[in-house]
Amino acid sequence: MNLAASLIVRNEADRYLALCLEHLLEFCDEIRVYDDASTDETYGVASGFPRTQVLRANRSQFYEHEGSARQRALEWTLQASPTHVLAIDADEFVEDGPELRRLIELHPRVHSWRLCMEEVWEADEDALRVRVDGGWLPHEVPLAWSTSQKFGRIMDRQLACGRTPTGAGSRSASSGVSVLHFGWACEADRRARYDRYAVADGGRFHAQAHLESIMWTDDRVKTQACPWPAQLRDRKDALAARANRDMTGGSHERKREGCGDE
Repeated sequence: MNLAASLIVRNEADRYLALCLEHLLEFCDEIRVYDDASTDETYGVASGFPRTQVLRANRSQFYEHEGSARQRALEWTLQASPTHVLAIDADEFVEDGPELRRLIELHPRVHSWRLCMEEVWEADEDALRVRVDGGWLPHEVPLAWSTSQKFGRIMDRQLACGRTPTGAGSRSASSGVSVLHFGWACEADRRARYDRYAVADGGRFHAQAHLESIMWTDDRVKTQACPWPAQLRDRKDALAARANRDMTGGSHERKREGCGDE
């Protein structure tokens, strides 16, 4: 088996990129990174990792047409001749990568594997808090798929095109493994990320109410506490530190009143 992780990145050098690549190398055979014309040190960071190949685009295309950008990333990944592809973002971490790999090897006839996407809203050294209201509920997404099947292209959409090519979701099975998305965990990052989505999307591809809920105040947001997965405990301090970084590059502390659901 040749499991290749496929990532599309832009200006990720000071976020979770290095931690993500270290994590992926623990259970993937190769990493293919498509750099969407980053203007920071993303290319250099990614290029410094073993078994990691990076292709840098001449100009950024993701927010112009995500489908086209992801298709280019897919084509770059397929040049590695993988038997399986894990489509993952640079701020996501598989709860149990070795278990996912074991399942893929054990069940070669399964065409794709669904992972449970969990949106980490807060993180500290003790626990994670996953958002569970509205469209933020944990949900399964086909992220790992076999190249032995017939498949097409990434959906031709400006945004919300998905990560897997058409046809790759047949014979899908639930892996029972979660993928933790830290993209919204840093409160100081949320406004800039919200502004990008609000301008690029404007409710055309994602529900407007869901976009607006990004900036809800804490009293409206519902989260559920969960422990750090065993496979991520050696990185929890670094992940929590990045999640709690303020706009000046320091850290901020959140007020907590116990560890039950909110």
